Amino acid sequence: MNDQKNSFTLPVLNTVALTGVLTVNALANILPINGMNTGEVSALYPSLFTPAGITFSIWSVIYLLLTGFVVLQWVQRNDPQITPLLQKISPLFILSSVLNMSWIIAWHHLWVWTSVLIMLGLLATLTVLFLHVQKASSLSTAQQWFIDIAFTVYLAWICVATIANLATALVAVSWDGFGVNPQYWTVAMMVVAAALASYITLHYRKAAFASVVIWALIGILLRAQASEHSLIAVNAAELVLLLVIITVITLVKQQRLS
Repeated sequence: MNDQKNSFTLPVLNTVALTGVLTVNALANILPINGMNTGEVSALYPSLFTPAGITFSIWSVIYLLLTGFVVLQWVQRNDPQITPLLQKISPLFILSSVLNMSWIIAWHHLWVWTSVLIMLGLLATLTVLFLHVQKASSLSTAQQWFIDIAFTVYLAWICVATIANLATALVAVSWDGFGVNPQYWTVAMMVVAAALASYITLHYRKAAFASVVIWALIGILLRAQASEHSLIAVNAAELVLLLVIITVITLVKQQRLS
């Protein structure tokens, strides 16, 4: 009886959580919250690590994949093979949704350092969720797309977003970077993002992770070219090339193992 109750309760809670995230994110730009949309708040704290506006369209992909996750859970809620995994990751997904909504509220009210702390919480939550998923075996194609790939993409973007959020917070307090040229700091942050992507992609064979960071670096490259920050543009292009090579290697390895 309890198993049947849980098989219904978790999909309901996940549906409510995702609906809340989509609603809050929509209202952030429709109302907008605190009189500014998300992009306008970002413009208050110009950071060289912030990618071109088009890059943020990846949220549409993330929310589409998460919608697939919720639908999949309804469809397969009585599948004994996937139920243990869903029971482990559903509370984490709900927590990540609460943190996502909280970040929007903090960001729009210009509580920049609060938003950094919330983002770190979201990053930690998705990391634990990701590790749970990596322990699962024999996932079907649908499960691979809407559980494995979905949360890999989400985690990858939040890794990038965490670095960007921290960079924004430093701009907000007028940090001078110890007198170091801001372009060098930006390159250092890009290297950190690329190194993280390289490790996770090669260690866990997750080409989707590298693909997200490639997309972010292309966004930084586009913005740097428009503002003539050549050092950032050149290094972003080199890191994109490196991650493309790593992605291809990973895909080849996956193909050989399949």
